[in-house]
Amino acid sequence: MNTRGFQQYKEQSLNTMTPGELLLLVLDELVKRLMRGDLALQQQNYELFEASIDRCIAIVRYLDDTLDRKYEISRELHRLYEFFSYDLNRIKIGRNQEELDRLRPLIVDLRDTFRIAERNVAEQNGARAASSISGPRHISEPGSGIPGLDGGGRNAYG
Repeated sequence: MNTRGFQQYKEQSLNTMTPGELLLLVLDELVKRLMRGDLALQQQNYELFEASIDRCIAIVRYLDDTLDRKYEISRELHRLYEFFSYDLNRIKIGRNQEELDRLRPLIVDLRDTFRIAERNVAEQNGARAASSISGPRHISEPGSGIPGLDGGGRNAYG
């Protein structure tokens, strides 16, 4: 098997993903690691459990570090990520299955919410792309896809 070709394929896939798709990829990994930690705890494989929860904490920290703090939603997500990090540390230290069972649906719900939002954005962008086929539009026109720009009389192509 050509591992170099596969690695190039993975890199190209990552480079062509939208920010929303990348976020979903990270959140999917968080859920996967949380599930792996859950199974490891049930099987009393504490080494794998701790490694899985450590990875979850690192992912949550990464999500928090990449927030753009100028938006209100980012401040709210920061608080949520702090809660997740705190709870994951408590779960790790106490090997607490009950807390893990309580936290997992919250993280899954967050991931599913972002998935719905990404789907809505993709549908909106698809509708915009379909409507732009009718010809060039001025950037300042409503629905041009570039909010906040006045365009100065230029069309979308120049």
